[in-house]
Amino acid sequence: MTEDIPTTEGEAVSNGDRADGSTLAVVTIATTLVATILVFLFRPALALPMLLAFVFVTAVGWVTYQAEVARLLTLVATILTVLTVAFITFFLFASALPAFLEHGTGLLLIPEQGGEARWFFWLETVLPSDSTFWNPLSGAYSLIPMIWATVVVTVIAGAVAGPLGLFGALFIAEVASDRLREIIKPGVEILAGIPSIVYGFIGFQVLNGFIQTNFLDDGASFLIAGIVVGVMALPTVVSVGEDALSSVPQSMGDGSVAMGATEWQTMKSISIPAAFSGISAAVILGLGRAIGETMAVAAIMASGTQFADPLFDIFDANATLTSLIATQYGSASESTVDVLFVAGVMLFVIVAGMSIVSQYIERRMQRKLKGQQ
Repeated sequence: MTEDIPTTEGEAVSNGDRADGSTLAVVTIATTLVATILVFLFRPALALPMLLAFVFVTAVGWVTYQAEVARLLTLVATILTVLTVAFITFFLFASALPAFLEHGTGLLLIPEQGGEARWFFWLETVLPSDSTFWNPLSGAYSLIPMIWATVVVTVIAGAVAGPLGLFGALFIAEVASDRLREIIKPGVEILAGIPSIVYGFIGFQVLNGFIQTNFLDDGASFLIAGIVVGVMALPTVVSVGEDALSSVPQSMGDGSVAMGATEWQTMKSISIPAAFSGISAAVILGLGRAIGETMAVAAIMASGTQFADPLFDIFDANATLTSLIATQYGSASESTVDVLFVAGVMLFVIVAGMSIVSQYIERRMQRKLKGQQ
């Protein structure tokens, strides 16, 4: 026992010195980071030397106290991510507030004409109408036509991405061999890396000519935009749907096969119901991508601001909320920019809500597969 005392005391001293050194390294890195941020905000010319100093101190600390520095860096990354989202949210809502205060519900629900609300304006969209909903020069700021165009494009995109994504996920998860799966899934996910403007250009050049030839339509339409955006949403639907199907316990499928069910009956009666929550989350995330798409829609459809005539005409064209922002902000006045921020707030709330719902559905699926309530 007495022989171990010096060793134990030596280890305690060593551990104490290491703790003091790691604390000093973490404090130095944090101080350098704060100084770099402050210099960037108030003296941008000195930002590069401070950034290099931060990198140097971090590199030295990483070599000496890797665990402690890694913990600090992950904490900093998390805080910066949360602050970025918070600042974007605050700026978006603060910029849209003046338009809300000035125009009220006329922006979102009820167009105005001659200073009076037109409560039954939707009846005019069934019949020909030349009413002006969006004209910044005359002070007409109604987002109703753009909201309707967003709904139409999203529904068409969902009709494309939903079935194709489901069957693609089923093939990858249940039918394809391991070697074929390693080829197909990365190939599908590559679609997400293609720039949206390329999708829009291809859609306008290829699909537009096909629609004009076969349907006697004069130009781009909701149908073309919906198909292109649906194809863009496919990687999300296929990838998330395949993960949901792959998470279904293999024993469930084996039991179905042991009872004499065919492969299709197993997929239809076991795999899809068990992974339905995950598949639903995949479709919702895909629709969130469709709602937030900008450049592809702007490249395909003209920036019209009137309702389709009739309302359900998928061969008509009109700006969506995203394409309205993309095409109008460059030459917009200050009051128009405020209204465009309102459109941004609507998109932010819708997409954020859909993301939250998809995460809730996915967690529900995980609890269900684990036998929890």
